[in-house]
Order: sequence, then C-alpha cells, then structure tokens
Amino acid sequence: MVCGKVEVIINAMVASCMSPQEIADKAGVSVSIVYRVRKGYMVKMERFGKVCRAIGLQPEEAIDHERLKTFKERGKP
Repeated sequence: MVCGKVEVIINAMVASCMSPQEIADKAGVSVSIVYRVRKGYMVKMERFGKVCRAIGLQPEEAIDHERLKTFKERGKP
C-alpha cells in the first residue's frame, strides 16, 4: 500500500483537464480509488500507479515516502 503527495496529485489532476470519473475510466479503476488517491489515503500500489499514469505522473514522483515512514513506525500497513 502507498499514499501520495496530495499537492502533486491535485496539480496533475487539474492539468489533465479530466473529471474524477474520466480519470477513473482512463485508469481502469473505480472513481472511489481516484478520490482516495486525491485525498492522500493508502491504496494498493497497482491502483496508485494506474491513476498516476492516467494523469500524466510517474508514480515515483507522487509517492509520499515521508508519510509511509510514519505509517511503518506506527506499525500500520
């Protein structure tokens, strides 16, 4: 599971000129996954990657490694 940098993801979504539903359709995921990614929630890696690519981001640019460290330190997945 990974979480993203909210500002980076929102900026890319705005630049894509697509609605959340259009992003979901292009990525092949549900619109709820798009909203979870946009809010910085933890999602499965493959879904995160699909959303990132649909909005023109390389996933490695958008992963919030600092927050992931915090989750690991607290013992969360």
